[in-house]
Amino acid sequence: MEHKDGPLAWAARLALAIFGATLGGLVASLLDGLQALGGAPGIENLWTVEAGLIAPVAWVLGAGVGVALLVLDPARARTPRGTWAALDAAPGRRGERAGALLAAPLAALAWLVVVAHSARRLFAGPEAPPAAGALLAATALAWGLALGLGSVAAGRRLGRALGERGHPGFGLLAGLAGAGALLSWGIASGSTGGEGGALGILGVLRRPELDLRAPGLLLLIAAFAALGPALRGRIFAPLAGALALLPMILVLRAPRALDASSQSTRLVEQSAPLGKVALKALRRATDRDRDGFSRTYGGGDCNDADGRVYPTAVDEPGNGLDEDCSGSDAAPPPPPTPRPAPPAEARAQAPEGLSVLLITVDTLRAELGYAGNPRPLSPNLDQLAARSTVFENAYSLASYTGKSVGPMMMGKFPSESHRGWSHFNAFSKEDTMVAERIQKAGVRTLSVQAHWYFGKCCGLDRGFDVVDMSAAPPPGTQIDADASVTGDKVTDAAIKRLAEGDLTKDRFFAWVHYIDPHADYLKHPEGPDFGRGQRDLYDGEVAFTDRQIGRLLQFIEQQPWGKKVAVVVSSDHGEAFGEHKLIRHGFEVWEELVRVPLLVHVPGAPPSRVKARRSLIDLAPTLLELLRLPEPQGASRFDFHSGRSLLADTYLAPGNSPEERPIFVDMPAGPNNDERRAFYHGSRKLYISSGASFQLFDLATDPGEKTDLSDDKAALAEMKRRYEEFKGTLREVRVKPVPK
Repeated sequence: MEHKDGPLAWAARLALAIFGATLGGLVASLLDGLQALGGAPGIENLWTVEAGLIAPVAWVLGAGVGVALLVLDPARARTPRGTWAALDAAPGRRGERAGALLAAPLAALAWLVVVAHSARRLFAGPEAPPAAGALLAATALAWGLALGLGSVAAGRRLGRALGERGHPGFGLLAGLAGAGALLSWGIASGSTGGEGGALGILGVLRRPELDLRAPGLLLLIAAFAALGPALRGRIFAPLAGALALLPMILVLRAPRALDASSQSTRLVEQSAPLGKVALKALRRATDRDRDGFSRTYGGGDCNDADGRVYPTAVDEPGNGLDEDCSGSDAAPPPPPTPRPAPPAEARAQAPEGLSVLLITVDTLRAELGYAGNPRPLSPNLDQLAARSTVFENAYSLASYTGKSVGPMMMGKFPSESHRGWSHFNAFSKEDTMVAERIQKAGVRTLSVQAHWYFGKCCGLDRGFDVVDMSAAPPPGTQIDADASVTGDKVTDAAIKRLAEGDLTKDRFFAWVHYIDPHADYLKHPEGPDFGRGQRDLYDGEVAFTDRQIGRLLQFIEQQPWGKKVAVVVSSDHGEAFGEHKLIRHGFEVWEELVRVPLLVHVPGAPPSRVKARRSLIDLAPTLLELLRLPEPQGASRFDFHSGRSLLADTYLAPGNSPEERPIFVDMPAGPNNDERRAFYHGSRKLYISSGASFQLFDLATDPGEKTDLSDDKAALAEMKRRYEEFKGTLREVRVKPVPK
């Protein structure tokens, strides 16, 4: 039944839209909570928290949909049946309407594809031209007009073909179905880098940072809101408005529940697609001192009236102010004690005149063949491991390249680097790259790379006499090289440079970085076929890269100078395949994301395995010791290394055990990630989320990090104490977020 409305009825329609959105919000809260729990018990408690977070979103969305419906049709509220009939309300023009409604969704999809391709070309590479945004807007407008006119013309042609036989509603459904099918095909067939033909650009929608579950839940709420006004005559509008306010009880309860339960807070923060977005918005709205943290909603701000005080602040020791909300002001650090020099016999045993080859492989998990993987995916690295020191528990500095590689190559933790606020961090000259130290000592340096990030843009080229980017895709072709095969080209370039003779006539340092295991995972017909699953394809990429590394190592072994080359192999981070409900990398610091291979081969050194945990913070000091170059001399306050050489482990005297060291994984916040840290002492791992939430795991009995031990207050307090002591030794650099 249709209702002709006047101004007095608009409030009723608006109330019903908000009521419908409220119902949709409760359904979305249930679905969101199920996503967060992943099948674990406790949905009732988490559902009420989620409902309290999502209800304000539902109210705002319901009001927006209600106003939009009033603008589109102020005269009446239509039921779905009435809307269907209205599509066919122009006698004599059925075919034309059906054709237009059939063409419109397809034209909209075509517009999306064209604009996406235009954006990819305009924003390719590390720096977009200043006018790129304006040019893209103009391009989108021009194509929108062209495709709009084209869809009208196509609709008329289709209308003439259909005549009066076609119902406009069926035309719209057919258009939506066709556009949906093409959209799905493009997403499935394209790569996350946008390759795969015209529709392949839609593959970028599979990127993990573009989580579409939250927009899907918002669409669900909007659909409920759109159906709400159709309930007129079935429910009293004032009653519907009153019922829409009932979730206010849950809205008031949510902050108290999150403040009281760190587990609920973690579940929402880590795994609730829409809840974590709503939680961020509510924390921002209740952040009184605008320091990025709220006192409520589990935000962790212990003083919301002072912008200097928040969980991730750098605590200035001895100033009487607890900046980082740790519970007390940091004590002044004790006078520095000189580090013990490496055992004399260790340095004496390391051959003089060594050159060093550093091989890093992007996105390489620790489980290679020599680590027990039954698949034949790394025979060449396995052979190298058999004559090297194998560090069985090695850790990257973060879980994505922009936060891990630069600090690794300067010997500092990421939060100690001058990095700016971006996903692909650019490092300024306050920080000295290890290659700069090596180059300054007169050692020839070479970098062979296959991605623009390692070129001139961001500081990773500093200190290299030659940076060979011949394996990288041509400039401007794409932003990511994840869908390109480059490993063979990297090896070819490295062999060519090493064969020229200028580099190898004396000592040299060469860094070769392979990127193929990074997603997308491409199939290599010449390699082993492990299957069609994502992990199978990834393992195939690892096997392909291993073959290319094998070619490089074989070439070096055949050279007259090959016996005086030390080889170090590692990775910037790992990769997730469903563990902790994650895929890919870049957001968290779980073991599958930060445990990496680490091999150190020194000619003449006995092979060995080290079970003690080690970190790539030690890479730069190790490279310097292999080349017999001094550690930083403290020429400035930024001239330091935070790690220690690994050669003491390589030349460990028989019967001695490697010393235990605290391990720190450090991922500062950026535009696509919140701050995450992990601190290891013995077998215990303390997981720190945004400085305010803590979890505790015992990796000796729980290597998969499935059992949170933070309910053991004594154990948690002990690990937090150790972490605070370690944090006091960091020389952190403050980086302010760039407003979006």
